[in-house]
Amino acid sequence: MEKSHPQKSIYEQDGSTPAFREREEASSIELFYDLFFVANLTSFTTVHAIDDKETISSYIGFFAILWFTWLQVVMLDVRFGVDSLFERVAKLIHFAVMITFAIIGTKFDPSSPHETYPTMRQLSLCLFVSRLVLICQYGSVMLWVKGHKKIITPLSIHIIAFAIGAILCFGFFFMFNARSSGQIYIAWYIVLIMEALVVFISSSQWRSVSFQHTNLSERCGLLTLIILGEGIIVLTKSINYVVKGANFSPGIVAQIISAVLIIYFVYMLYFDSRTPHPPSPTRHHFWALAHFPFHIALVLLMEGTSRFITWRNAMEIVNHIYTAYDSIWESTNSTTSLADQFGNLSGHVLQSAQADPVKYNVTGYLNTLRKSGDASSDVAIDSAFEILLTLVNATLKFFKIEAAKKTTRDPAVGDAKDPYTDLGNALVVYDLVFLYFFLAAGFTLIVLAVLNILNHKGKWVKGDGIGVAVRVFVGTGIALVSLMKTDISSEEVFLYSPWMLPTVMLGLGIVVLVDGVAGWVLPATTGAVGAGANATMGREEKV
Repeated sequence: MEKSHPQKSIYEQDGSTPAFREREEASSIELFYDLFFVANLTSFTTVHAIDDKETISSYIGFFAILWFTWLQVVMLDVRFGVDSLFERVAKLIHFAVMITFAIIGTKFDPSSPHETYPTMRQLSLCLFVSRLVLICQYGSVMLWVKGHKKIITPLSIHIIAFAIGAILCFGFFFMFNARSSGQIYIAWYIVLIMEALVVFISSSQWRSVSFQHTNLSERCGLLTLIILGEGIIVLTKSINYVVKGANFSPGIVAQIISAVLIIYFVYMLYFDSRTPHPPSPTRHHFWALAHFPFHIALVLLMEGTSRFITWRNAMEIVNHIYTAYDSIWESTNSTTSLADQFGNLSGHVLQSAQADPVKYNVTGYLNTLRKSGDASSDVAIDSAFEILLTLVNATLKFFKIEAAKKTTRDPAVGDAKDPYTDLGNALVVYDLVFLYFFLAAGFTLIVLAVLNILNHKGKWVKGDGIGVAVRVFVGTGIALVSLMKTDISSEEVFLYSPWMLPTVMLGLGIVVLVDGVAGWVLPATTGAVGAGANATMGREEKV
């Protein structure tokens, strides 16, 4: 195992400040740590479906804890990471912290602090241990550079910040109890943001510990790539439901193509506009921090994309059920014949949905319909409608389209199956998916514009400005689609149409197209914003 020794500074010609080995690429153990982050996120997403305001708040909150913990480890690795026995032991503890996060995440629920305070206590201890390890790692760096005040001072500031954070996190352990306030957990995020700002600010004041000539940009890019890869995995899971439902219609194929293009266009818009060396330390720091809202928007975009594929597949099958229902109802006035035909339809649908006929009580509705004697009676109409709702609910259940776990039932109904209520509660979930999907898609484009501004080098020209403007304009337009939620009729028409994913795909495609055209037609600097930068450089190379 190799060690990193101080060498003549790349900043100071007199050699008064030690410089550490420059690395343009992440090491294998650093990439391994990134995988722990994504595995954690996947595990949390699987356990905590985003189905109401509380779960989406919990999702973002847990993501923030993961992301800032990852960031602190990355900020140490990219500047002072070495391959030594001590560092491998420290990394092992960081792995253990991530594993513990995964265990704790199964019960993470800030909305119910009185019930989940043991989980909050455990999480506080994890954050405490993580800070202790970071203190030891920065302390070991100080031992290597003792006597050099220009680097000892910023490292001391780092250690003090983490020491304060560790003390506060340890104190939070005792503050969480059955009688504690539900807002205590907010203090975690204050500590996490404070630590990140202290490290960034002190690093910009002392160039000896800055992030210039490090692989911080690569680490942020790799995490983005891994999140996109995770989005592809979630997408393939949704496609598996299509295979199980045997419903490869042209509409579903169009949804899958749109989903793949959404991921690909985001990849292009992010990676085609990156420059290997940011223009200044301060802008580099803001660029790195801007990845936090970008990654939140990205994971929500990926989640919404996969869920709308499942949604569209379910809606097509539901439409088939409605068509068959109408055909049967119009075919005869005999309640016996209606019951027999609805029974055949129910058997086929429930078998396809792998549902239990006893659980969904179709037999009871069929018997009531058969005994009613008059197809035009309220009893017959209500029974037939209950059969329809039951079949729709069974289909939605097959596609994991269910009511929020915390949905409360009418006390008068109790635990009895109520098809109408169950259907309404399940559909409410997709009102939320509709809202966060378009907000996340629009916000992703807007943050991409911010990232490109912070990462831009050289003088601004027309080609650069168009790249930023079109991102902001299209991103705002996509985000405003979520305002349809204020008009129930408009939202329902759009939600039940096949245009959710194609709308976002076309918006991203327009940005990619404008970037490419601008790169060829309009002048751009070598640090141009967008895919047009690469197009311009490719054209110059041909000339």
